[in-house]
Amino acid sequence: MNLKSFFTAFFLFFFLTSYSQTIKGIVIEKIHKLPIENIEIIYNKKSFFTDIKGEFKFKIINYPAIIIFKDDIYFSKQIEIKSHKDYFQIELTNKGFLLDQVVIMSDINRKKLNLSSISISTINNLELKKLEGEFIGKSLNEIPGIFVHSASLNTNRIIIRGLGSRSPYTTNKIKAFINNIPLSNGIGEISIEDIGINIFDQIEITKGPNSSIYGSGLGGSIYLKTNSNLENDNLTIFNSVKSFGTYQNRISFHKNYNNLTSYIEIEKLKSNGYRDNNTYNNLRLFGEISYKLKKNISISYIQNNIKLNALIPSSLSYDNYANNPSSAAYSWASINGGEEYNKNLSGLTLETNSKIYSTKSSFYYKKFKSNENRPFNYLIEDSNTNGIRHISTISKNNFIINLGIDYSKENYKWETYRFYGTLNEVTINNQEEKRYNISFFTQTNYTFNNKNTSIQFGISSNKIKYSWKLLHIVIDPLISQNYSYGNILSPRISLNQKLNNQSIYINISHGYSSPNINETLDGDGLVNPNIKPETGWNYEIGLIGRNKNNILSYNISLYYMDIKNLLVAQRTSFDTFVGINAGKTSHPGIEGQFNLLIYKPNSDNEITLESNFFKNWYKFLDFNNLGIDFSNNLLTGVPSYTYSSHLKFRFNNFTSIISINGVGKIPMNDGNTLFNNKYSIINFKAYKNINFNNIKFIISSGINNLLNKKYASGIVINAKGFGGGQPRYYYPGLPRNYFISLNINI
Repeated sequence: MNLKSFFTAFFLFFFLTSYSQTIKGIVIEKIHKLPIENIEIIYNKKSFFTDIKGEFKFKIINYPAIIIFKDDIYFSKQIEIKSHKDYFQIELTNKGFLLDQVVIMSDINRKKLNLSSISISTINNLELKKLEGEFIGKSLNEIPGIFVHSASLNTNRIIIRGLGSRSPYTTNKIKAFINNIPLSNGIGEISIEDIGINIFDQIEITKGPNSSIYGSGLGGSIYLKTNSNLENDNLTIFNSVKSFGTYQNRISFHKNYNNLTSYIEIEKLKSNGYRDNNTYNNLRLFGEISYKLKKNISISYIQNNIKLNALIPSSLSYDNYANNPSSAAYSWASINGGEEYNKNLSGLTLETNSKIYSTKSSFYYKKFKSNENRPFNYLIEDSNTNGIRHISTISKNNFIINLGIDYSKENYKWETYRFYGTLNEVTINNQEEKRYNISFFTQTNYTFNNKNTSIQFGISSNKIKYSWKLLHIVIDPLISQNYSYGNILSPRISLNQKLNNQSIYINISHGYSSPNINETLDGDGLVNPNIKPETGWNYEIGLIGRNKNNILSYNISLYYMDIKNLLVAQRTSFDTFVGINAGKTSHPGIEGQFNLLIYKPNSDNEITLESNFFKNWYKFLDFNNLGIDFSNNLLTGVPSYTYSSHLKFRFNNFTSIISINGVGKIPMNDGNTLFNNKYSIINFKAYKNINFNNIKFIISSGINNLLNKKYASGIVINAKGFGGGQPRYYYPGLPRNYFISLNINI
């Protein structure tokens, strides 16, 4: 090299290195903000990787610069940097394909699923489900161990591992939360089918009484995390047209301003319904505001309002179900029977975070006011609930300790009338109940020095007290009762052992379920204070992991639950129930979830198969009701098995899914003399992304029940016939139906 060439190369090198600039940043998981290590960063045909703290650092030669973030677990992301910035925070969305790498919050401490020692599932493909306006109940049916009896858009009953199967028309024995705010009422009933799925970025289900933090409910808990942590300001408009005269319109707005984050959404859902007397009209308003007071202190407020007006077609006899499934029960159709209610939730949460100590305190108010026109009477309900929920977390060395309290007071009034609103109006019932629930809980997690073994111990103390009054106009003096259930202690202990690409966990836990209103009444319609809560123990072992090349991931659990003081609400007339503790049940079962990567030529194109199954052998151990012994019979209202499989094709901006969902035979009465037939449903859905300047369009379309299978999507157990009519067991499922949706993100 001559002297001229040497100086030219030297000055060129000096020029480039002088004007190149170093950029720094961190890559975090989008939902829970955990740092992600070993993410490949591609710039100028060179690769860099994030360290164990999720941080990266490299030099940019010139601007604008295109940088790509890639990983098998997370969706790839490409950004353009137009000018220098001191620090970047990059958020990546987990694909959910590798089950052990999904980040969860259901035990309050953020962690990957392979570090959990309890059975937790999340709803897959949640972002795609939002694009079709899917409902929470339908999504839950795709999770092993869960079955949802669906009667209509406004009537669903969720069963987890057989718990809740005997509830007539509502979901109980299961806890539910939006962020840190309880959704259950004072007797443990929840109704989440009227909440829009779009406001959540993760839905987690803990199966069985496995969570000291979330109430030790026998069936488990459902944790709904709102999606307030959006990266960019945006306006989203959603429109969907579906079969049976169904229209769904939604508009949402997200804005970040310094330390203030706001999200608001309005959604209108209107449907004529598949059946007669089946119209549905739901107006939803949701808002969330978060403000960072200091670096480690934040406050947030959520408001959720629902106004619903829906007719009720009710269940059908076998003849009507087989020959005219779109009909409504005559007694309901003849009076245009239905319900109208307003539901409001307000919640204020204060969070503090430091390296060792953090807190989360929520104050909430819930109001529910309902009118229901029924063939046998007119029902008016009015509920007001105030509550506080506080959790403190101490992290020191290998210990994480959680301490908390959950207190609520509900004032519940209900009235029934005949000939309501007429000159002949007659009061049947006028009752008031004050419900007090208080729970103290603690949970300790210890991780051994090898970082591969952890043990967890938790216990909750639960106290329930009711104050009841019968406010009947012809009774003087008024009848009143105070009754309570003794302090219920629910402990649990669990172990997680990590072995290379898989983890094994063992868990033993206790749970309880308080009686609902129908289960507390005696033959005179008065409260029976001798009714006891259901209690039970859960024993479980599970395996979570993946193979070495990340082609297959799995989550398998074996469990056994035994429940005593089984609560039975016996229907004696149209609207009269008598509650008793009738015996014991056993709940052995196996659940499995498998994700398989079939084909992947690059990060933008892949074919995957997501499958799960659930098989149980639930039965009555000791069950004697009205002098009849049902011991050793199968548990009523629960399918013997379920399975679900989704074959997903993703090619650049196009995604399609072919799915099949199967349900086994369901015992319809305690004597096991009548079963609902097994069935399987095939669905097809497709999604197309179109980007135009800074506007993103997503077109979605699909066909549900592709083969037009006739099936019952819901069952009324132990149905009785009145007035010489046949028992009405069946809620018919939807025939073949279609949807097309447009989502615009600006």
